[in-house]
Amino acid sequence: MNEDGHDLSLMLTARAVMQVTSDLVKQQDTRNHREYWESAQTRPEFKPLADSDFFQTFGQGYLDACIKHPFLPVAETRKNKFDRVVELVELAYHNIPIYREKYQAAGFAPSHLKSWEDMEKIPMITKRELIKAFPHGCLNPRFKNEDLFPTRSSGSSGETLLIRVNHEAILRDTIQGIRQFVLQSGLKYRADHLLAHIYTVPWWYENVNNQYHTAFISNVIPPVQVAKHLQDLAPEILSCYPSNLNAVMPFAEQFRSSLMLAVTHSEYSTRHARKMWSETLKCPVLDEYSSEEATRIALEMPCGHYHVCEDAVHLEIVNTTAASGEQDGVTGMAVITNLLNEAMPFIRYVQGDYVTLPAQQELCDITWTQLKAIDGRMNDSFINRHHRIVPSGSLLDITYRWMFDRNLHLDQFELVQKQPDLIEANFVLGGPTFEEHVNGALKHLEDLLSISMEHPVTIQGNIVSSLARKSLKSRPIRCELNRHVIPDASYETA
Repeated sequence: MNEDGHDLSLMLTARAVMQVTSDLVKQQDTRNHREYWESAQTRPEFKPLADSDFFQTFGQGYLDACIKHPFLPVAETRKNKFDRVVELVELAYHNIPIYREKYQAAGFAPSHLKSWEDMEKIPMITKRELIKAFPHGCLNPRFKNEDLFPTRSSGSSGETLLIRVNHEAILRDTIQGIRQFVLQSGLKYRADHLLAHIYTVPWWYENVNNQYHTAFISNVIPPVQVAKHLQDLAPEILSCYPSNLNAVMPFAEQFRSSLMLAVTHSEYSTRHARKMWSETLKCPVLDEYSSEEATRIALEMPCGHYHVCEDAVHLEIVNTTAASGEQDGVTGMAVITNLLNEAMPFIRYVQGDYVTLPAQQELCDITWTQLKAIDGRMNDSFINRHHRIVPSGSLLDITYRWMFDRNLHLDQFELVQKQPDLIEANFVLGGPTFEEHVNGALKHLEDLLSISMEHPVTIQGNIVSSLARKSLKSRPIRCELNRHVIPDASYETA
């Protein structure tokens, strides 16, 4: 047993995975897809894409190859990944103005990239640079605008970056999502199981060839209602922010009987917190390290290791320093290259998180690179009038929903709780968004926050020229209430 209580005997083997994969595609799901929004008034005009024939697009063998990938020899994985990085660097240099200008200014040309050691010759790129370059300076003109899929990133930095993704990248990411839950569930996830997302909006596809169905629960909904929806759905897999999972823990008895796995993502959570949640839910709770820019970066597996998703991202750790104590390797800043998205490439992109490598890679059937720890993505939660915690994940997603619903583009934002029913909202305008657009949309933000807070709130909106940032990961969600009473103190707030 490792420190999280996971049985190392559950470690996967390539032969077992291949056998499970051949069985998975034969399954059919008879349960209907379901969506639970916070209210009819605030529900956006959003519909998942119509079911696409994934296997016709990629061939029946693609899912098999995808699930086999974590067990390939390291040398084969590294060669395939390097070839893909070279393709993306060539694409960016010849098609994307911001990359061509940076590369030429640094004296770098794609022909200089002959080995992994040459990666350091490629200039890194930041969120701020891509924000300024959007859209014409960072989008691939090979793709028509109507063929691109919009998303956005703000996360714990509070700076909003609009992102566009091409169709093939979405399809590949969806298949990799199936693999994720197969691996993290210890081969238990099947095509007839139900996956429930507590999130901002539903995933692009609600199923794959009428298999692997998903359900969606808006994380604006208060936790007590979320638990009731989970009870009705009876999903086998639950995916959500750590703060959302923490918020439903007092109601776990209502829905845990169906669960075989819960996965947390997008926010920092400790191993100790996940172990506590696992004991309450009576199933493993594992972490997913991901971002909008990079998609899946690393997955916590039943073996106890984080493994980098080597066919989705190339992860570098730069500016390294020696770690100490339990984190016994080296710690540095995460820099990623997205291997999927050709519409808006992210090449040596400064993710801004801090990652720790183990002192040495431990023996494991999964050959993907191991990580020891991930840090740097922590936000506050709010506290409502009734002394209940409102998860930070819900609050961040409310800002996404608000900008999505009202077509707003903000360079930066922050929400600061001054009183239980008073929230200060500070905005730095971006793109074609003007002050009157923001002011006219504040009522919608109040409506969303009031639902999640379970009582009316007032927004004090301010348009500012800039927001002071002490670090790359300064918190845009802050509670300035006196927290001398924290409800449900037995659960650690992520």
